[in-house]
Amino acid sequence: MTNVTLLLFLLLIIVGCSTSPALVVHRDQPPNIRIKTHQVEVGETLYSIAWRYDLKVDMLAQANSLDRSYLITPGQTLTLILGNPKSRVSAPNQHTVLKGETLFSIASEHAVEVQSLARVNNLDSPFLLYPGQIITLDINKLNIAQTDASKAPNNRIPARQNIKKSVYSKNLQWKWPVKGEVIEDFNPDKLQKGIKIKSSDSIVHAAAPGNVVYAGSGLRGYGKLIIIKHSDMLLSAYANNEDLLVEVGQTVKHKDEISKLGVDGMIYFEIRKDGDPVNPLKYIK
Repeated sequence: MTNVTLLLFLLLIIVGCSTSPALVVHRDQPPNIRIKTHQVEVGETLYSIAWRYDLKVDMLAQANSLDRSYLITPGQTLTLILGNPKSRVSAPNQHTVLKGETLFSIASEHAVEVQSLARVNNLDSPFLLYPGQIITLDINKLNIAQTDASKAPNNRIPARQNIKKSVYSKNLQWKWPVKGEVIEDFNPDKLQKGIKIKSSDSIVHAAAPGNVVYAGSGLRGYGKLIIIKHSDMLLSAYANNEDLLVEVGQTVKHKDEISKLGVDGMIYFEIRKDGDPVNPLKYIK
């Protein structure tokens, strides 16, 4: 075979191959990886964990059988699968005990005296409870028990155990945490769940009165962060701070100083209602 013939033969092979497109293999996309558990780290609170995973804190607590104190400990593993948690259905003036609850936490939740609650439910010290147990909260019986208890001071439970539940303002007046210019608007479609404010001020103020439920730097992307609870439904967050001036459990009033900004004067501000991000500009004035 001559060189010319060999060259023509090779060209025919190449042309023939070009008319047969390569096979395209269609593969299903792998399923999304869903984080199902979270191990509590030092400094975290249930509020910060719920914030990280965009969950409602009360549902997260219920899924993990936590009482209203929301107490968690480092190393504890929390489930993040809420599913359809079994709701606690109680008749009026009753409380169904959840795993981990104590008589003291129930008294705190419903703002009643521990001693009266123990008397009405015929409980003796150390007031052991079990999940599913029904605790009566009948107001008339509690008032009678409280009156009886006042006549027997020697049998009283120490006052430190009569914890009152947090009280929140019913008429919130929202104000700007800092004076400045909004340089990034609220746009959840672009994963912008809050607003960015450029300010010449270094001091950040509470936008409304409430209780500090998180203060730390454990949430990736938020820097030094403060979360304030303003009601059973409303939370606000102040991120990318230089210094934090408040601690978890501290009560703050409107315009109290809570943090300091860095030299860039940039703050990220969020408001969440019932666990969902809302536009802060509809609240602050």
